[in-house]
Amino acid sequence: MSEVNDNANVEKAQEEVKEPTKAEKVAKAIAERFPNAQVEVKTNKWGRERVWVRIDRESYRELMKFIKELDGEAHYSIGIEQDWGDDLGFLSHLVIYYRDSPAVSLLIDVHCPKDDPTLPDISDIFPIALQFEREGMEMVGIDFENAPDKRRLFLPEDFPEGIYPLRLDDKGVPEEMVHNAGHPYYLKGGAKK
Repeated sequence: MSEVNDNANVEKAQEEVKEPTKAEKVAKAIAERFPNAQVEVKTNKWGRERVWVRIDRESYRELMKFIKELDGEAHYSIGIEQDWGDDLGFLSHLVIYYRDSPAVSLLIDVHCPKDDPTLPDISDIFPIALQFEREGMEMVGIDFENAPDKRRLFLPEDFPEGIYPLRLDDKGVPEEMVHNAGHPYYLKGGAKK
């Protein structure tokens, strides 16, 4: 019986002195630098840790600079625009310390209200972010302030201004604007005329 207790005590002691993982260290560094951020380490179904950070838009650029300070080779993977009802969101995925496997995966979530849909541009910190910002501008109407290129990425030049295809509350283009750009099926108006 005492041997069982001894083993349990040893396991407990080992758990108590467990070194923080790289993801936990990164999360701690971000939480200390940005006390207003919501920082959490989550483990996905494959057992991989990810650092989730929800940051206000006023601190978003500073956070991205800080990530670059943590790892000068930080890799910006993707940015995804989101419609949350009253807010618009922009979720960025980055990977840091990838030369020292396992890398740390970061998800940075920033929101802005629909009645003031502006976020700071970060393409001077991560140049590849610009193409995802351009997509966010045309699909949900987020204005990335000071972005060096605000041209449309996917929508045609004659697509109406002020209509954002991925907004949940958008009504879409008016019928008279629908083109059948060579598509074999005219989806809204029946047979092609």
